[in-house]
Amino acid sequence: MVPGEITGIHYLAPETPISIPASFGMMKSHEFTSQSSCLSNNSTSDEADEEHQLSIIDERKQRRMISNRESARRSRMRKQKHLDELWSQVLRLRTENHTLIDKLNRVTESHEQVLQENARLKEEAVDLRQMLTELQIGSPYTTALRDLE
Repeated sequence: MVPGEITGIHYLAPETPISIPASFGMMKSHEFTSQSSCLSNNSTSDEADEEHQLSIIDERKQRRMISNRESARRSRMRKQKHLDELWSQVLRLRTENHTLIDKLNRVTESHEQVLQENARLKEEAVDLRQMLTELQIGSPYTTALRDLE
């Protein structure tokens, strides 16, 4: 065996040596130790990076979830406000409708009264014309006018 060459590692079981491939034979024992600790540090570092990335992803998910909840809450508030405005409009239009119906009823009633008065005045005009015609026929003035002709 060449000095610095590693033939086996005794780990937890000193009776059973582990064979190391020949390519590792050129390494010195302190190089092997530093490489294995580097691998160990890299795996720990990779795990830490992975955990950090997962925590960033979880944080983003949490922020997105909170943002979505806020957006949904604002949407519900807008919807409620719109419904309130629509109900207000319904009440206003109902009131306006009742007002217009009352006004229409008053105008219709007035119209009926005007029609009745108009019919009465027409009858009165006919009666007055009739009386005037009768007065003219029996009047001495109209007789004198006929004689002059």
